[in-house]
Amino acid sequence: MLVLNARKRNLRLVATCFRRFINCNSCGVQLQSKDSSSVGFYLKPKTPEAKNLNSLEDVRYLLFSQELQSVKEGVPVGSLEDLKKAKSKPLICKRCSDSLYLNKYTKEDFPRFSFDQVLNYVPKNGNIIHVVPLPEFPFHVSKKALQGDELTSTLVLTKGDQLAKDKATLQRKVSVFFKDFMKYHLGLTSNKIIATSALKKWNIRTVFSNMKASNYLLGDANVGKSTLINGLLREFMGYKVEVDRSGNVTMQQPLQDKRYDTQSFLKAQNAGVSHIPNMTRNLQAYKVSDKVICDLPGFTTNLQENDLDDIIRHEWLEKIRKTHQFKSEKLKKKTYISLKGTDNGGCLTVGGIFFLVPPPGSINQVVKYIPGPEYQFSNVTKALEVFKSCNESADHSLAKFCGIKPEVSKLDAYDRHVIPPFQGSIEIVFKDIGYILLRSTGKYNFTSPYEIWAPKGIQVCIREPLHLLIESGFMKNVESSGTESACPRKRPLVSSTYIMPVEETKPLDRMKEMYLQRTQNDLSSRRFANADPWEVVKNLRDEPPNLYWHYQW
Repeated sequence: MLVLNARKRNLRLVATCFRRFINCNSCGVQLQSKDSSSVGFYLKPKTPEAKNLNSLEDVRYLLFSQELQSVKEGVPVGSLEDLKKAKSKPLICKRCSDSLYLNKYTKEDFPRFSFDQVLNYVPKNGNIIHVVPLPEFPFHVSKKALQGDELTSTLVLTKGDQLAKDKATLQRKVSVFFKDFMKYHLGLTSNKIIATSALKKWNIRTVFSNMKASNYLLGDANVGKSTLINGLLREFMGYKVEVDRSGNVTMQQPLQDKRYDTQSFLKAQNAGVSHIPNMTRNLQAYKVSDKVICDLPGFTTNLQENDLDDIIRHEWLEKIRKTHQFKSEKLKKKTYISLKGTDNGGCLTVGGIFFLVPPPGSINQVVKYIPGPEYQFSNVTKALEVFKSCNESADHSLAKFCGIKPEVSKLDAYDRHVIPPFQGSIEIVFKDIGYILLRSTGKYNFTSPYEIWAPKGIQVCIREPLHLLIESGFMKNVESSGTESACPRKRPLVSSTYIMPVEETKPLDRMKEMYLQRTQNDLSSRRFANADPWEVVKNLRDEPPNLYWHYQW
């Protein structure tokens, strides 16, 4: 009798201490079940109740699991084993439920946040973890996030498995390269640069060891913040908490005995991960060992930029955003597509998301790291005519190659991006989409620039192949015992493209004019400004001249 009374007292004690978190597990907003038209509405689930506690193990399970509230609020179903088998999913609002499980949502349901709006969550002298996806570098890098006077910052490069072949590259080489890149190309001095892959658990412990007592994850939408949180939660058995404006914990759940249903416990604590941008709309805090990590909504640098949902068909966009489906074998095999330049403007496309037009007579290899089948057309105009027909008829023979919406299937919906001259190979990066490797083969004979045609609103830039830069820079740094820079200091390594009118017939001359205009307030970055561009590019050089390469950070 005394033992039974003690058990009952323990159950009442836990019930008193326990507080169910009433925030959406996916987006973080406060849940409410009264007004279906207001933010945070959810359908309150019915949960099963165990009526028979047959052993001390049953009582221990209730004491240390998340199921005590279920017993209080549920409906009878029988034994405790039934309860364990029928646990409810973490609570989420109807907006998140519809989008995640029914694929039913509109972009208006997911408003964008500006950088300053998100920064309001971070207290003065807060420790920022600036999250940037490595495959899309230099996109998503914010100098404001890295050089704030009242902030301390660590740069964490996520999704490293989509660029590096192995864990060792991320652990040893990436940070060495980017430390020098930040110093010589951005004028920022920092030793806190870490590359990771949360999905593969590469470098997760290094990320954690470099964190302070209180941390705030800051980055664009869909850069991997929530996935990084979940990687840390799994590694260190973390859990959700509530914090005040200064980042101090104000409420937390009682800890669970790890012997009891660890998988279910972690599932309830996970940060909401989705392929839909701007899913997170409120701060969500987690206690991970002795540290607090706050997941913030993603920010958008330009709130007026076009939405990819208005450009790319839903099924294609979903595959692009589900980066966990990326197959790392691509990095090892590097299977290429052969592409020849023609007088008619022959081009390669992936769904109409871009059209790569090489110069006439050039011989090229393309390795794509963007999902979806590729196709080659005689020119961009012909391709768009075909895609227009595909959007009108799902039975069209080339329908599977069309990834753009009907309103984009016309030439004036595209920008003509002219690529500044390069030698050998470059990577062409599409923000929020991915990148491709372009390699010019055969005899070097620059006759005109390469072009990328992309729908208006898709941001494009180029870079020297990042993996090769990291590998060669690391070796040079090691062989010189640290005296040589791990990245080239004199030439630019990334560049914006030059958007020109369709009727422009002298793109290289026009490019020079645009380059001088872009660098008028940055004279120190000018190279070959007074040289004849054709004299610079007509001969193969030991080091790429990267004529008119310039990137506005």
